[in-house]
Amino acid sequence: MRKFVSMLLTGALVLGALTGCAGKEKAAENEVKTLDVVWFSDAREGESFMKLANQYMEAHPDIKIELIEVPYSDLDNKLKNMLNGKEAPALARMTNLGPFQNQLLDLGEYVSDKDAFVNSFGEGLRFVYDGKVIAAPMDVGANGLIYNKTAFEKAGVSVPQSEDEIWTWDEWKDAMKTVMEKGDCKYGLVYDYTPQRFTTLLYQAGGSLLNEDLTASNFNTDASRRAVSFFKELHDEGIIPTSVWLGSENPNNLFRSGQVAMHIGGTWLISNYKDEITDFEWGVTYLPKEVTRSTVPGGKWLAAFQNTGVEKEAAEFIEWISKAENNAQYCVENSFLSQVKGNESLDYEYGKEFFNIFSQELAATGSQPGAEWGYQAFTGAVQTELKEGIVDVLADKVTVDEFVENMDSRINEALKELE
Repeated sequence: MRKFVSMLLTGALVLGALTGCAGKEKAAENEVKTLDVVWFSDAREGESFMKLANQYMEAHPDIKIELIEVPYSDLDNKLKNMLNGKEAPALARMTNLGPFQNQLLDLGEYVSDKDAFVNSFGEGLRFVYDGKVIAAPMDVGANGLIYNKTAFEKAGVSVPQSEDEIWTWDEWKDAMKTVMEKGDCKYGLVYDYTPQRFTTLLYQAGGSLLNEDLTASNFNTDASRRAVSFFKELHDEGIIPTSVWLGSENPNNLFRSGQVAMHIGGTWLISNYKDEITDFEWGVTYLPKEVTRSTVPGGKWLAAFQNTGVEKEAAEFIEWISKAENNAQYCVENSFLSQVKGNESLDYEYGKEFFNIFSQELAATGSQPGAEWGYQAFTGAVQTELKEGIVDVLADKVTVDEFVENMDSRINEALKELE
């Protein structure tokens, strides 16, 4: 009898152990995993992101997504401190991949189909480095040409209405001069005081900062000289006011005042000018070309970090939010362009026709501008000298040839420093 009881107890213990193991496995399967996201917002991007995150969490009850919101000015330091403390976030909204390239997750190892994922994005922001997919473009901006429609109509000058009518640089210059004469505009153009904006001309001239594989300078060329010389001509002839690049005047304020025929700026100006310009009608037309068409892309990525324990979950969320319908919702709510294929023409609440032109500019742009400005360790090292060198040319402190040669040497020095 005692032997029988002993066998019953032993069986119960074994069964209990097995049940306990199964219970732990089931609990592990149902464990909620948290994806913390370091995030900054310029406007309501965080709200839009969480709308999508809530949709994802409803479909994936084992996932919890939490924002760690920081000011943009603190973003890189916050990420560096978290990494140094071995507390990397699962995800982050980023504008500068370079300093974190070695800590970012290769999404290609986790998404359902690496090639399909990469090919779901068009040209613009670079996100594949050495074969590794280290981020996904959330939104993309571009330089474009905004014009004072009222002044152009008064001057009897029409702007290009399609990609078949795009001006050459000389035609563009003549159009601006006519509007200055007949459209009551003091200036033909304002040009934002940034080296990124200037390089729009460089790429249109057929030039670039670097060679194709980004290993050496490509600046000492006739294309660079043409771009810098043309930019100086526009200033010397009073088409561009010297008060922006040789002073401190705000180009947005100048254009809003109605004194200027055209403004080369970014997509974000559409939302700004919608509410701020009431004294005249304005629109968007196509950028001119010299050798080729080009804009310069900029924007933000969503990236995941290594060694978080939730790498798979983070990559799966990035793949989901990058789907055309989800990315479209995010971009429309925030008046952003999308780099996701299929989202070239979105149903924006305001300015759909303007965004379509910016989108066409991106589609017509080669890969070099995005690759160069995506190499942010490099551009960060040279952009101050690039901007200051152009200022010296405009102020007649150096010649175009001297600037091009000096900048060529500085670019090669910077590349060596980054090796």
